Amino acid sequence: MQFIINLFLALLRTVRKLKFFLFRLALKMILGSLGNGGYICPGVVIRSPKNVFIGDDVSIAPGVVIDASAKGSVSIGDRCAIAAGTRIVTYSHDPEVLPISKVSVYKSVEIGNDVWIGTAVVILPGVTIHDGAIVAAGAVVTRDVEPDFMVAGVPARKVKQLDSRENRFDNGEQ
Repeated sequence: MQFIINLFLALLRTVRKLKFFLFRLALKMILGSLGNGGYICPGVVIRSPKNVFIGDDVSIAPGVVIDASAKGSVSIGDRCAIAAGTRIVTYSHDPEVLPISKVSVYKSVEIGNDVWIGTAVVILPGVTIHDGAIVAAGAVVTRDVEPDFMVAGVPARKVKQLDSRENRFDNGEQ
């Protein structure tokens, strides 16, 4: 009996690995680019996938929405973590023009290397989040985030200068 249970569990693991492989293969075919390693969970919504570029070892949790557009791309660097419920937007409206539906504004979003984006963050068009930055949960990012800074709040503001990425990499090796 134990043999049958072990065989069933091994088969189940194989099916999961195959499912992950096929999901990743489909993503590689539809995205602008997808690096090696990392994990993009099922349940992530990607609009205009040809305009989404994802680096190596990126982790994207369920419920993330990447709203790229034909005129606004999203680039995510290497070793980034994007938590559940985050929304990245590349289009908006011009507040100086009425009716609002007449004019759309398209701006790309860039996320550097080694960036951590907390749960339920909103990143608005034209923002660059530089290398090593951390965006706290629930923040609304309306302007660029400097390297090695933590931002939080609505709108997001600097709350802490982080140690250099080199020192933080050294801490990770201990």
